[in-house]
Amino acid sequence: MLNILGGIALSYLAGSGTVTNAAVIGRGLFRCACRAAEGRFHEAAVEALAGLAAPALMSYGATASLVLDAIEAARELAEPALRAAGESLAQQDAA
Repeated sequence: MLNILGGIALSYLAGSGTVTNAAVIGRGLFRCACRAAEGRFHEAAVEALAGLAAPALMSYGATASLVLDAIEAARELAEPALRAAGESLAQQDAA
């Protein structure tokens, strides 16, 4: 039963990621087509590249946020122990 639920959850996550990436790329390519139709080919090229790069940048941003949240939580957990260790070292230095 757990394998079935895990498979369904994984399929949902993969499907939602695919849909999100397709929407972001499609938006960029649609904007590219609009710029090209207006005769602004330089801007069209920029929109096409931005549309293709956006999913990678979104993944990078999400991963960076996750890592920063984990580091912040670790700092909050370790802060009392580090403070206590610093006080004991200061007492040893004073003695």
